[in-house]
Amino acid sequence: MIRLFLKTALRNLKRSPLNTTINILGLALGFTVALISTLWVLKQFSFDKHYSNYQHIYQVMMTGTFNDEKSTDRSTPIPLVKTIASDFKNEMQDAALITNMESNNLKVGDKKLNAPGFYAMGKFAELFSLESVQGNSTTPSNPSTIIISESLAKRLFDKVDIIGKTLQLNGKEQYTVQGVYKDIPENNTFYGLDYVLPFVDYLAKDQGIEESWSSCYFSTFAKIDNDAFVPALENKLTNIINKKLTDIKPEILLHPMSKWHLYDSFKNGKNVGGQIQYVWMFVWISVFIILLASINFINLSTARSLKRGKEIGVLKSVGVNRRQLIAGFLVESILAVACAFLLAVLFATLLLPWVKTITHTTLHIPFTDIRFYGYSLIGIGVIGLLAGMYPALFLSAFNPILALKGKINSRKGGSRSRKAMVIVQFAISIFLMISTYLVIQQLHFTKDRPIGYKSSNLINITSSNSTIVKNFDVLRKELIGQRLVADAALSSNFVNHLSLTGGGFNWQGNDSKDGAIMGIFTVDENFANTVQWNFIKGRNFSKDFKTDSTAVILNEAAAKFMGVTDLNSKQLSRAGINYHILGIIQNTLSESPFKSITPTAYFLKFLPKNKITLQLDENQDLKQNLKAISTAFNRIDPDLIFDYTFTDQEYAKEFQQMEMIKSLTSLFTGLAILISCLGLYALVSFLTEQREKEIGIRKVLGASELGLWRLLSTEYIWLTGIGFLLAAPLAYLLMESWLEDYVYRISITWTVFAITGLTALIITLLTVSYQAIKATLANPVKTLRSE
Repeated sequence: MIRLFLKTALRNLKRSPLNTTINILGLALGFTVALISTLWVLKQFSFDKHYSNYQHIYQVMMTGTFNDEKSTDRSTPIPLVKTIASDFKNEMQDAALITNMESNNLKVGDKKLNAPGFYAMGKFAELFSLESVQGNSTTPSNPSTIIISESLAKRLFDKVDIIGKTLQLNGKEQYTVQGVYKDIPENNTFYGLDYVLPFVDYLAKDQGIEESWSSCYFSTFAKIDNDAFVPALENKLTNIINKKLTDIKPEILLHPMSKWHLYDSFKNGKNVGGQIQYVWMFVWISVFIILLASINFINLSTARSLKRGKEIGVLKSVGVNRRQLIAGFLVESILAVACAFLLAVLFATLLLPWVKTITHTTLHIPFTDIRFYGYSLIGIGVIGLLAGMYPALFLSAFNPILALKGKINSRKGGSRSRKAMVIVQFAISIFLMISTYLVIQQLHFTKDRPIGYKSSNLINITSSNSTIVKNFDVLRKELIGQRLVADAALSSNFVNHLSLTGGGFNWQGNDSKDGAIMGIFTVDENFANTVQWNFIKGRNFSKDFKTDSTAVILNEAAAKFMGVTDLNSKQLSRAGINYHILGIIQNTLSESPFKSITPTAYFLKFLPKNKITLQLDENQDLKQNLKAISTAFNRIDPDLIFDYTFTDQEYAKEFQQMEMIKSLTSLFTGLAILISCLGLYALVSFLTEQREKEIGIRKVLGASELGLWRLLSTEYIWLTGIGFLLAAPLAYLLMESWLEDYVYRISITWTVFAITGLTALIITLLTVSYQAIKATLANPVKTLRSE
């Protein structure tokens, strides 16, 4: 029986090649979206799950109040982790602390390269299960020892056994390799970490920071075996740090590893999701598009039934019962779904390299995993049954006598259900169009946000070391003299990256014991001109005024935070030093462009200035210019690796996630529209064919081509309008909720709905009009001669 059903199904599929092609192609496009989306979603849920302590690792985070707004940050002070290790060692085990990951120069013999790493304190390697390949890969505690990744070991050393070998860091410090650990996988918070240094070496460079509660520069982690302890531990730690940092009213949050990747966004001290919203967005888009493809299948199958009435009547008259007819139609449906799935696998395989460039994530179809085939078969069966059930029931219900007489066209239930499904198609497509349009608008709006400096032709030198810094004035004069740069500057960090915040700041009207926390930058006198700050009040630092060594420049956010209205009205103080306010600059975007601006103070002498920023001469050839600059750097330090980044390109990376959302939603929306158009085109062609005699009679009686076109098109205009009325309110509510998470955001206006509604109407008319015009231009003699 199954063999007979398969033969019949293949015969019916071959009988209508256009219908079959559109059916299978529509399903294939839907499956392609679902397959790509599923692979990406599964990758997101897999982050950090390879850790043995995945369910019990927590990051200690701190929420502070700035300008009456709560801000949550991953930065914590050293005394906090020491308190955890001593006073909470039973509840919070394996406490660890790390600095920010930074790239440094590494050299072994003639080999030199840049690699990212950080300093670690406590049991970082043990907590995060660094798998040892050679030697001892526990967190280094002895001075001048280091553990490195397996890939870094291969790049630096030719020998197999490298334990006890030395390497040079930043041209001066010698480190002995203590251990080699296995490379950290891609779906990991610490992916790309090439080495870990002992924290004792960091402390040697910054005396006094070990006891400073206001120096919140570090990330702290711990293991908590019993989740029930978390609320009580948060309260205890909050009480402790509240006594140390009274001004910002700090609160401690213990953020579990299971939420680091997908729930990484905080607003006003509360977790508001993060990446998880995009995960669910793509899940629902996949569901919607599969629904679209299934509606196409159902509509085309039921419409085609109008041409299969006599076939069904004959089958019923020779004794084929309804159950057998339903089984035959379901086999036909499952066969079409199977063909569509195989085609979707091909499409997805071809698209995955392009998807990688958008998502920056490597995705693979798991052909070697038996579960893939099991889930695929289940999915084909379920979707085939669901998509084919309604057509099967509809077709098998035909009265054989009426079917043989060709009178099944009078059934109106099928027509109403088809219209309802077309409305659902339009509603889904329009909803996706509105959502995609708003995503694109928000992206462009944020990209156009004022950044407070000139980013074009601005480069950050990431390979500067002490030799370069000591000889910077000579180097700067040489570069300017050769017209290689317009200007050059030293700073504690790059203009587009605020990495440090610190406490202990006071001013008139804010005399709390421990002071406030603010962002900290140290710059030289050339920095403002190099990055082209926009001064609102006051002036830049100058070598002509010795008093500028105790001056400070504030950004707008800091001026508002302090209540500064006049430069001479207040002074900023810290550690017994009073800093007079020299100027106020326009806010610079030094963090995520989607966040509010951190109140930031700029000093001449505060933190070490070891970062170099160059403003290239825009009149010079870029390639030759960079080559000449590299030569100038290497004349001062032959061992230096001249490594740099373009500020505007680094800023563009802040939009990678939004660009990914824009690209994928645009792709999926385009496919949804294409699926809808394919189905609508085939449906209109079938229904127009059923009305060809009616059209012929109308033409004979004097109906015009325009009148006939209007007759055939008006129905779909109404269906589009109903679909728009269903989609618009839902899109508004959901997108308004999505936009609430952005500090800098667009407003949803009526023009969004006008543009998308008009676009949907034009697409519908273009799809319908071809068949409508073809029918109105047909010769009525040919369509009526059989009567």
